Amino acid sequence: MHKPWAPLHRFEWDHPALRQATTSAIEKQVDTYEDAYAAAKGSHAICILTEWDEFKNLDYERIYDDMVKPAFVFDGRNILDHAKLRDIGFIVYALGKPLDPFLHKTIT
Repeated sequence: MHKPWAPLHRFEWDHPALRQATTSAIEKQVDTYEDAYAAAKGSHAICILTEWDEFKNLDYERIYDDMVKPAFVFDGRNILDHAKLRDIGFIVYALGKPLDPFLHKTIT
């Protein structure tokens, strides 16, 4: 998890399922990174859950190169350029948007 400007102890209040958990219990289950690139490295997917400008300006080609393939982006705020992400190679899910064309071929 990369969550700039918010310390880990805030996570327990942001996530209702963990309101009763202690910070030490959360730290055992969640890896946190100060760097978005380190957080995405080796992952299968990234989830954008805030509209902070930092996430609009990341080098998504660099992120894609370091991810496990297929690589997914879940854009919960619709702040990213989905066409550009698809051109890079990502499979993109965005709230309220049509499914990625790749998925239409799989479903039909």
